Amino acid sequence: MSVPRPDGPGASALEGAAAALCGLVAMAAVAWLALWLLGAGSVGSPVAMAMALAAMAVGGSMSAGSVNTANSTGSSGSMGSILSGLFGGGGGGMSPSMGGAASVMPLGVTLVGSLVLWLAFSRRLRQRQVTARELGARAAGAGAAALLAFLLVATLAHGTITMPASAMSKGLGGGQSAGAGAGGGALGGMFGGGSASSQDTTMSYDVHVGSTVFGALVWVTVVLALGCLVSRRVRVRVPLGGAVDRVRPGWAPSLSAVVRTLLVLAVVPMVLVTFVGVVVGGRVGTAAGGALLLAPNALAVLLTLGVGTPWTAATHPVQSQGGNPLASIMGALGGGQQTTAQQQPRTEHLRSLSAGGWPLWLAALAVTAVILLTCAFVAVRNTAPAHTRPLHRYDGPLARHLGAAERFGLVTAVVLGSAVWLAGASGNLGVSMFGSEMGGTRAELTGSVLWTVLFGLLAGGVAGFLGSLAHTADLYGGMTSPRRILARKSPSAASPHSPAPGTDPGTLEAPLGNR
Repeated sequence: MSVPRPDGPGASALEGAAAALCGLVAMAAVAWLALWLLGAGSVGSPVAMAMALAAMAVGGSMSAGSVNTANSTGSSGSMGSILSGLFGGGGGGMSPSMGGAASVMPLGVTLVGSLVLWLAFSRRLRQRQVTARELGARAAGAGAAALLAFLLVATLAHGTITMPASAMSKGLGGGQSAGAGAGGGALGGMFGGGSASSQDTTMSYDVHVGSTVFGALVWVTVVLALGCLVSRRVRVRVPLGGAVDRVRPGWAPSLSAVVRTLLVLAVVPMVLVTFVGVVVGGRVGTAAGGALLLAPNALAVLLTLGVGTPWTAATHPVQSQGGNPLASIMGALGGGQQTTAQQQPRTEHLRSLSAGGWPLWLAALAVTAVILLTCAFVAVRNTAPAHTRPLHRYDGPLARHLGAAERFGLVTAVVLGSAVWLAGASGNLGVSMFGSEMGGTRAELTGSVLWTVLFGLLAGGVAGFLGSLAHTADLYGGMTSPRRILARKSPSAASPHSPAPGTDPGTLEAPLGNR
């Protein structure tokens, strides 16, 4: 059998670029499918919105602003038409304008794109062992292609969406309880909201190019680095230096166990729910579209709630800036104290009794505990005994268990802390005039990264210690299966020169314990 020759730098770079493009295409396809399930075609172009979601999936942020047209500002008797006539509406800079921004990462789109990127990138790496030069050229090609491709996507990800008047009035602090005469509040009345004859509001949106391009480079780097660490079939021989080569075998099994488990927990429900939504349609399809976008976000919130992370969902009314006198006029026109009462800040702590109670927290705790214990057991099983020593100098009887607890705890803290940072979201919607904000609403979903790291370190350490104890008991007290009895009696098992489990030399599979 002939041994495949190494590819040149040009061919390797082209294959890396193709892998990045495949990941982007997968992101756009998943985003379009989710928008189709959500019925977003009725408010705007699904293609432009899919590109915007693909850009947001790597960290881009979106901003929006109102489009003044004859339909949106010409309704008789509306405050918007009066002000537009006074201040040059339809083109003047002093007419009332609505704007907003959203910073949320649809991790469902990110996850699918990451999987496709790595599968395409590692195709040749799974067939034969590659050199450091090939790997570098392949990674450079992927990074360059991602930079250019997402630059184009962010440039083209702009369009218009039509917001119903009812949604606009609620978003700006109005409400149905204020009565039809209130017009959905002062700010909603400025654009004709709250009445049956009011027109829908058209808003334009675009994606910030800088944050998208930078996020694309970070995305490619993180995906390739994690893939090289957790992949079972990749064969890479890269001289990383003595210190890194000594560190990697002890840490890769824990990282592999946690990342693989989270991937399965996120991907399997997404596939099942999407399939059901496509077949059934209707409200089930709408729920499936939301799950396809945000199922990994919900998983991150659930698991981090289990380790004790404080999550907060809050809405805040936006007050007028600089004591603008028009704000009081708008308040007087909008319905008085009834509207003001509806604009009070609201904050919900997800682990409090009002947001779900003890059953929600206990369910999250049970799920997280089972997942962490399983991951810890798998990580200890795939770690060679030579790499289970603790990070500090201790050679007592618990040294192996403490080493497993330290490594698994640190990995858990980093992974869960990153999940909290990625799953957070924020957005705002408001009306501006004369260069200042007249009012609106801001919403956010935040979790404490610092507390997650601390709680994750503690929970991961306990899970790693218990997982190491369970693995030791399984080795010395529970080896009763016929396969293990035969392994004891096998001459190769007793040979002093036979490699320890999970120590296949010469490939990246060695530190992972893969066969």
